[in-house]
This record gives sequence, C-alpha cells and structure tokens, in this order.
Amino acid sequence: MEAYEFDELKSNLRDYLESHSIDTSRMFRCINPLHTDSNASMKYFDDNKAYCFGCGATFNLLDAISVMENVDKKEAFKRAVNYYKRHTTKPTGIVKPKEKTLKEYSLKDYNKAFTYWHNNLLTNKEAQSYLKSRGISIETAKKFNLGFNEFHFKDICLKALVIPINQNCFSARNIDITNKEFRYYKPKGARIDIFNKEALTNKQPYCVITEGEFDCLSFETIGINAIALGGVNNIGKFTQLEKDTTKTYILSLDNDEAGNLAENQLIEYFDKNKINYEIYKNMGYKDANKALVESKKLFEIGINNITQRIINNNLKKQEVM
Repeated sequence: MEAYEFDELKSNLRDYLESHSIDTSRMFRCINPLHTDSNASMKYFDDNKAYCFGCGATFNLLDAISVMENVDKKEAFKRAVNYYKRHTTKPTGIVKPKEKTLKEYSLKDYNKAFTYWHNNLLTNKEAQSYLKSRGISIETAKKFNLGFNEFHFKDICLKALVIPINQNCFSARNIDITNKEFRYYKPKGARIDIFNKEALTNKQPYCVITEGEFDCLSFETIGINAIALGGVNNIGKFTQLEKDTTKTYILSLDNDEAGNLAENQLIEYFDKNKINYEIYKNMGYKDANKALVESKKLFEIGINNITQRIINNNLKKQEVM
C-alpha cells in the first residue's frame, strides 16, 4: 500500500466509527480488543486518529477496520476502498482539490427544519413522553426549540428528539428503545458545538458547565444557567469562546474517567486565568440528567446552595465597592 493511497482514505475514520454507533463527539469505549475498557477512555482527534487514555493505543482508519472486523491490514485497505470508493491511483503533477472534498465543508441551514421539527414535537405524544421521562419540561423544550423527527437510513427509521446546536448543526437522540442501531445522530460534515453559548455572556453571575445537551437542559429546566460542551473533546472550543470572566463557573461533568479528566483540564484553565469556579458532583449520580430524574428535589437543593452562595458573594462585593 502506497502512502498516497492511504491519504485518500484516512479522513473517513470519524464516519467509520459513527457507522458503528460510536459517538465521536465525546469519549467512547476503547476499540482495542486487548483492552477491557469499563469506562469511556478513547477519544477521536481531528488528525483522523483515535487515542485511548487508558491503554495508550492509537488507531487510524485501517487499524479500526482491522480490529473491528477481525481482518489483516491488507484486507482492511480493500474494505476501506470499497466502503468509501475513493480514487486510489497514483497522483501525477498538481492535484486539484476534489469537488467532494469541497462539499464536505459546506454548511446547511437547518432553521426551517428546526421550526418544522419543533411543531412535530408539540403534537407528538411519544416525543413528549420521552421528554417527561428525562425530566425536561415542555417550557424548556419551547425555549430551546427542541423538535421531533423520523430520520430514514436505508431500512432503518430513527425516531429522534432533535436538539438545535446552531443553525448549521443539531444533535438527534434516539427515543425508540426497540431501535438498537443508533443512539445519536448528527448531520454529516457538522461538528458538535457548545450548546447554549449565550449562557457564557448573559447577566447571570454563574454558569454551569456540563458534558451533554440533556445535562444542560436538566439545569435549565429548573432555572439554572448552563451550557453543554457537546463532549469532553470540546474543552478547547470552550476556552476559545468569548465569555464573562467575572462569572463563577460550576463544573458538573459526568462522574466517570472521561469526566474527571475533563474536570481537571478545566480546573487548570481556570486557575491559570484566575477565573472563579465551583464543583458540583450531581449528588453522586453519573450525570446531571440522572440526578434530576432520580431525585429532582435533592438535585435542586444541591445546585441552589451553590448558586445562592455565588449570588450572595457578588452582592457583598458590590456593597464594598
């Protein structure tokens, strides 16, 4: 196999992993067959590789096909060519960018679709029942323009709750427990962004940082200002965004290995930039949504104790000034 041949194919690692129901917007379980990964330890990077923080293994597209389909590298390359049907003859002279590559970076405007899907949600009992089971109010659904849609992939129908991230991107969550093919879906070419960015610059003296959109919605449904990173690999995006550095940021990440790693990275960032922060461990539950569903009252008491302390401290500072 020539280097130029693999260069034609390697950019498909994200698509390949997601075709196997792996959500690359967040940490996932290691695909190394020699690593029994009880936690989500592997992360996809934009250099078209996946790295495991647990065992240290790094996988490119051919590595992934080889271990996930139990074939050697030669056969993995043949399958990659077959899956993605890329041009694999040796390039000569100056190679012009392919039209397909240019299309991969074009963004689609989903605003009209969001309106249509939101109206679907307001009339769909199954979707509303799913929201209720996750502790999310209809008022919160309206505030964030949540929707419902059925996405069709060949012979598979995905009934999904749609969460708009921005006008070019959304996250769709499977609500059909009988469908084991998909858990999440996002439009091809889109990159999950920070959810509810406005919470970083509004007048609230605090902002809760969560991993997933449902965790953010869990706080918002009880009136708490929050964002979702869209996955622990989006910490870099958070640090680069415009934000109010006078706010106190409350870390409420998942109580697992990936969440703890992300928490430490954010603490380092806050300490370095002299930004105030608090930590909320979701009453010991895995994440904020689980805490909301299992014990809404305790969940509210726990976070309100922190936010009220922040508000009181701000008032004292204003009195001194």
